[in-house]
Amino acid sequence: MAITGQSCLRTPFEPFGGTVTFIEPNDSQALTLAAEDGFCAIVLEPVLGEGGIYPLSSAFLRLARALTTACGALLIADETQCGLGRTGKHFAFQWAGIQPDIVTTAKPLGAGLPIGATMFTEAAAECLPVHSHGSTFGGGPLACRVALEFLAILDDLLLQMLITAGRIRAGLDALRQKHPVITEVRSSGMMFGLQLARPGHPIVLEALRRGLLINCTQNTVIRLLPPFIISSAEADTLTQILDQSFEACALLD
Repeated sequence: MAITGQSCLRTPFEPFGGTVTFIEPNDSQALTLAAEDGFCAIVLEPVLGEGGIYPLSSAFLRLARALTTACGALLIADETQCGLGRTGKHFAFQWAGIQPDIVTTAKPLGAGLPIGATMFTEAAAECLPVHSHGSTFGGGPLACRVALEFLAILDDLLLQMLITAGRIRAGLDALRQKHPVITEVRSSGMMFGLQLARPGHPIVLEALRRGLLINCTQNTVIRLLPPFIISSAEADTLTQILDQSFEACALLD
C-alpha cells in the first residue's frame, strides 16, 4: 500500500512505516535527484498499467538499474500486468536489457485462475530465507498445473501476439485521426491506452452494450488488455466496436 502511486488507495491507510518518493514516468532527472538522499530500493512497473499505460523508456530503466547497483539498493520490477508475454517478451524489463533483483508477476500466469509468483536473484533471496514467508492458499495444484501449461505454450504465442498487436495499434491510430476526443495512443505489445480529453466512463458503458469489455483508468484513459490468443478478425471487431462507441457518445454531446 505504501508504494502505490494512487493517492485515493494509499491515503486511507496512512501512516506507513517507511518514506516513499513518487516521480513521474520517464523523468530521469527526478529519479536521479530522489536517489541522492539515499534509498533502499526503486520499485517500478516497466509499463504502468493502472497508471494509464505508460511504457518506461529503456534509458530510464537502465538508469534505475545503474543507480541501484551503485549504492547496493534493490531494483524491483512489478510485472503483474506487463509481464509474461504481454509486451512481446517474457518480461517487459528485457526490452531494456537489464535484470532486476526482484520481479513480481501474476495475471497471465494462471490463465484466469488466481496465482502469482515473486522471483529473486540469489543475492536478494538470501534476505528472505526459505519458508519465512508463505501463503495459505498459495501453490494450489490446479492453479500450478495451469501455470505450467501456460509457460509451456508462451513462446509459441509471442510472435503472433506482436503481429496482432501491430494490427490493433494501427486501428487505434486510425481512430485517433477520426475522433478528436482521443488525444494520444500509447502501447507496448498487447497493452493499449487511449488518452481522452474527457472522462472515459461513457465509452466503457457504450462498448459494453456492444459486447466489448474494456475499462477506464485515471478517469481519462481507455485501457485495452486483449487476450493473448485474440485473432486478427477479433482485433478488427475490437476497433470497430470502439469506433461505434465513440460515434455514439459524440452524438450524445
